[in-house]
Formats: sequence, C-alpha cells, structure tokens
Amino acid sequence: MRRVPRLRAVVTDLDNTLYPWVDYIVPALEAMVDSLVTTTGLPRVRVVQSLKAVYARHQSNEYPFAIQESELFAPYEADFDSFHALVLEPARLAFKAARERFLRPYPGVRETLEEIRRRGLKLVALTDAPRNAAELRLKWLKLDGHFDALYTLPAYALPDHVSPEIRRRQAAGHYVARAPVVELPLELEKPNPAGLARILADLGLDGAEVLYVGDSVKKDMPVAEANGALGVWAEYGTYVSHEYRERLAVISAKAVTRRHVAEETPARWPLAISSFTQVLELLDGARWTRPAGAGAGRARRGRGAAGRTGGGGGAGALARKGRR
Repeated sequence: MRRVPRLRAVVTDLDNTLYPWVDYIVPALEAMVDSLVTTTGLPRVRVVQSLKAVYARHQSNEYPFAIQESELFAPYEADFDSFHALVLEPARLAFKAARERFLRPYPGVRETLEEIRRRGLKLVALTDAPRNAAELRLKWLKLDGHFDALYTLPAYALPDHVSPEIRRRQAAGHYVARAPVVELPLELEKPNPAGLARILADLGLDGAEVLYVGDSVKKDMPVAEANGALGVWAEYGTYVSHEYRERLAVISAKAVTRRHVAEETPARWPLAISSFTQVLELLDGARWTRPAGAGAGRARRGRGAAGRTGGGGGAGALARKGRR
C-alpha cells in the first residue's frame, strides 16, 4: 500500500482529460466540410485534402484560418469580401453550431476543479495545443477562471486575409483566457518533461507535491515520472470509438491526431482513474496498490482505480476513503 504524499498542486492535461476532444472536433470539422462542398461546388475529397495540408502545417485541426490559407481560396483571392460572405462565414457558422452542440466537459469536471481551488491547491493546465485553441476552448467551456495558469505551445499569428472584425476582437482581448498563459517552445511538447519542470519552478514546488493528470500513457505519464510527480492516468480519455478514430483520420493530419488523441496501445499505467472526479479521492488521501509486475507498457487484466473492468489492465486500485 502506498500513501499519497502531501499535495499542493494539481497539473492537468486538457484534451480528452477535461473534455472529450474527439467527440467535438469530428462533427465540427465534418459540418464545416459539408458547408464548403455546398458553397464551392468542389469534390469533398479536394476540400478535405486542402484543409489537411494547412492543418499539418500549423499542427492544429482548430486553426481558424485554414480555409483562406488553403488552395480553396486561390480562385477568389481578388474579392475577399465576397469569399468571406459566401464561403467563409457559412463554414464558420457550421463549425460553431457543432461546437455548441458537442463540446462539453466530462461529468463532474467543473465541480472537481471548483473543489480543488476551494481547498487552496494550485491548479495548472499543461497542453500541447497552440495557445489560441487552448484559450478558446477553456473560455467556451467557462473553465478558464478555475486555473492559476495555462501552459501551452506557441500561438499562431493572424494571416493577411482575415476579417477586420476578428482583428478588432483580438485587439480587444476577446479571445484571451482569464488565467495567465505561458507559451512554451515547440520543443517542449510532451513527452519532453521540461514543460512540467518549468511549472514546478514557477510554482516553487517539488515534484512530489504535485498530482499530474493526463490521458496518454506515452506522452503524459513519462512527464510526471521524470519530475517525481504523482502520475494519474485518465484512462477514460482513451475510450474513443473505432468509428470516430476512422472519421478523424479522414479529416485530420496524422501529426495533429498523435498530438491530441492517445493511441490505442496495450500499455497501462499503475494508477488509473475512470472519472476526473476521482482526483478528489487522491487528494483526500486515498491509497492505491500497484499490482505485482505492473507498470507502464505492461498490461495485466484487472480492475482500474474505479473498480472498472475491461480497460484497466495493470492499473492500481484505490482504497477509497483512505486518509493521510
């Protein structure tokens, strides 16, 4: 039995840890593509491939200026206003409608974040998303005010062809999250542990005082281990259907998918949770057991931290209501 040490901060990943990113991005991108096929009359495959080329270049499926930077824009470059009104705006509204419908936090996330802050712990997000996309998602979900800081990859700049209204809104701070944001260099993308090391240095904390939550065994858990933090695998974030993985592969650049979606792998992590709310159990002093011979990269049939079967192989079990 291992007892959790005195914890003073929670650092969490965002995509597929606080909200199901795949469940939102797939229908949103598909809705946008449907709109572009209708307004341009182009074959669907050409629209998709044109967008994927831009997404790959900017390493984000949420780069909001992909249409005007794609080859789709070239025939209409002489008259941006008409292109904006007849092509860009309908596509933007289609994406926005799908985002409103499908982007939601996992059950209990909002209440858990509130309770973490109520207890006086520091709460920090560490994500591989560009600053713009990460800030916008947290603002949309009204979660940005819960964090002491947000650490992201660098923001993308506004292109030449962009609506004057977007420039005005950016200058007015409309897209800025309430939490302070720190942009990390691209080379600090996880599993590079230096991003979390920067957070520890900024907070003046030792790794053993931090609980780190993430959905990727290959990217998140090595970061926690290298810094001596308590790594907690958000196993629920890996529950992505094969259908959605296939649909995402059609529209998403492979490098972007690897960044945002944990790969299907037999690798496990000793301490796994099936709900973000279980972070509070660990903060309450819940104990956990490491099965003999279990560890990252080694699967074993058994129960996960939530006592859930069929996906928690090799995961440790929480002894609920244990106390420090």
